[in-house]
Amino acid sequence: MGKVLQVRVSAMTYDPEDVYRQWPGASKLAWGEKALADLKSVGVRELSFVLRDKWKFSENWPQDLKTSLATGVAVLQDLDQDLEDALADRQADAADRITYALEDALDELEDIVSRYAGPLPAV
Repeated sequence: MGKVLQVRVSAMTYDPEDVYRQWPGASKLAWGEKALADLKSVGVRELSFVLRDKWKFSENWPQDLKTSLATGVAVLQDLDQDLEDALADRQADAADRITYALEDALDELEDIVSRYAGPLPAV
């Protein structure tokens, strides 16, 4: 690294459309219908953050939905922190492994959302 120019390792979602395709239920919980999300920053890490934030602070989420998502949301938070740490330490290999774990955790959360019998809360 130079004195002025910093080298950083980053993780970003290449195509935000993929997020809604891969995790439609979780995306709807986070941002509502896809048309509403077009003005928002949509990505894998953003999905993780928004789900955690809404799980924690939204008062209109049914308690049974919050309970069923509790473990998955905690895993998302831990993995996102691990990813942030790996990126900050320029550990590209570790960051790469964590991205797969993060996507797997979102897959599990999506399964829970898709099996939820009640209506999803409005955004």
